Amino acid sequence: MSRRYGAAVLACAGVAFVGALGACGGGAPPARRPKAEGDEPAPRASRPPLAMSAEIGALDERAVEKGFERAMPALRRCFEQGTARVELLGGEVAFFLRIDGGGRLAHTHLERSSLGDRATERCMLEALGRQSWPAPVGGENGIARKSFAFDPSGDVREPVEWEADRVAPVVEGLSGELQECKRGATGEFVVTLYVGTEGRALGVGVAPPDEAGEAASDCIAAALGKAKYPSPGSWPAKVSVGL
Repeated sequence: MSRRYGAAVLACAGVAFVGALGACGGGAPPARRPKAEGDEPAPRASRPPLAMSAEIGALDERAVEKGFERAMPALRRCFEQGTARVELLGGEVAFFLRIDGGGRLAHTHLERSSLGDRATERCMLEALGRQSWPAPVGGENGIARKSFAFDPSGDVREPVEWEADRVAPVVEGLSGELQECKRGATGEFVVTLYVGTEGRALGVGVAPPDEAGEAASDCIAAALGKAKYPSPGSWPAKVSVGL
């Protein structure tokens, strides 16, 4: 191969690298075929933006605390009304609140309760539902928790403390009815009740295992409230039992 021919090859290679469409030898590039109808690629459908909201958002703690402060007078009234029915009434309640994006109480139940009176517990839950709450940030719902202790009147003698086995036979005898009350809810329901001197329930309170179990609480309290228990003797007894 001559040096002149080799230079021509190198020059052609350089044109191909830079232009990619020209042909060596100076010929005109081939004419492009006109695009027929339908040759254009179909436009891509635009996709909706991804939703970035989480299920649980953050709540302003100070605003939540103020909500509970506003509710306290109503909670105390519920307790006072309860003592008119059950003189020995007293104990601790721990509330679980789920607040929606509009600052409304979407759900509440008692995570713990040793009050022993479902009517008082329900009154307190309803009182919390009437309050305004802060809207969650960064999520569809916000979760709040708060516990309170309500002491019985100082001039009332405290009930006799019973172990759960004192009422276990009665509870076992109601197992079928209690299962129907649970409606498939799983987890342990904790029941607190007062037993009068004649063996009748003076009050029954229920703390469900979770949000799904709240619907069964009234039914469970009603079933245990009509049962007959052993007499504690000359003074009422208080007992908690898991179902």
